Amino acid sequence: MEIRKVLDNVYMVNLEPPIQGFEKFIASYIVMGEKTAVIDTGPTCSIQNLLNALDRLKIPRENVSYVMLTHIHIDHAGGAGSLLKKLPNAKLVVHSKGAFHMSNPKKLWESTKLVLGRLAEEYGEVEPTQPEKILVGTDELNLYLGGGIKIKVFDTPGHAPHHLSFYEEKNGILFVGEVGGVYLEELGLLRPSTPPPGFNLNENLRSIDRLVALNPKILCYSHFGFTKKIQNLLLYKEKLNLWLRIVKKHKQKTEEEIFKKILEEDKDLNLLKKLETSSFERERFFIINNVKGLIQYIEKFEKQT
Repeated sequence: MEIRKVLDNVYMVNLEPPIQGFEKFIASYIVMGEKTAVIDTGPTCSIQNLLNALDRLKIPRENVSYVMLTHIHIDHAGGAGSLLKKLPNAKLVVHSKGAFHMSNPKKLWESTKLVLGRLAEEYGEVEPTQPEKILVGTDELNLYLGGGIKIKVFDTPGHAPHHLSFYEEKNGILFVGEVGGVYLEELGLLRPSTPPPGFNLNENLRSIDRLVALNPKILCYSHFGFTKKIQNLLLYKEKLNLWLRIVKKHKQKTEEEIFKKILEEDKDLNLLKKLETSSFERERFFIINNVKGLIQYIEKFEKQT
């Protein structure tokens, strides 16, 4: 488990789940004022690492007021129920479309196993959160941590219908979750994240426009790292449209063949060759999953038109 300073009051935790190829892939963020907020918990299998990070930063567990979920996919939210049991004063901030699934995670767990297969089991099963500990993150809700630190909630669907982004206004830090894609910091690579069943391109593009209008200074990605390259937001719109064109053009091919076409036509993906084999296989798995999400989106859109 690695802790990195974003600013004096904001830290990124590399959760390092015990899964081969995931050593630099899942992050949680800790924001400190007089009270503390945790943004994304990661999966159940790495919750102890997150608790250890709080201890290393000398944050009393009773001082954590908010655990904030960008969305309920279990690599971001799966450990929430386990974590909340250790944080007596914390509320779980989650999208209205995800709140029920955090207190009753059976359907979430079953659907995740269908999409992710064995990886879901490695992430670990989702424990329920007590309903009274859940705070629905409504659009433009302000959460005050004291010391002049305020986090504003934004409803940003696209990657998933239950996606939120969080903006720490004083320092201009935007926690984009996955609506801004996956940023592999070690490679300087930005790639789309378009998973089934909830990806919606038009909503994702509108959400990006909304985030651009905030004029943030730092982008914090759950996958994986932070950057001052604010132009990533506009670049992400280009990437989404590029991948959509590629998948549309080759839609009749197999998912494996489309994966190879994406590698050929998105030249930035040449950087993936620098990854170790296990990390490359992780990327291959998720890109093929993203192909499925884009195909579902295209088929749904074509039915409507």
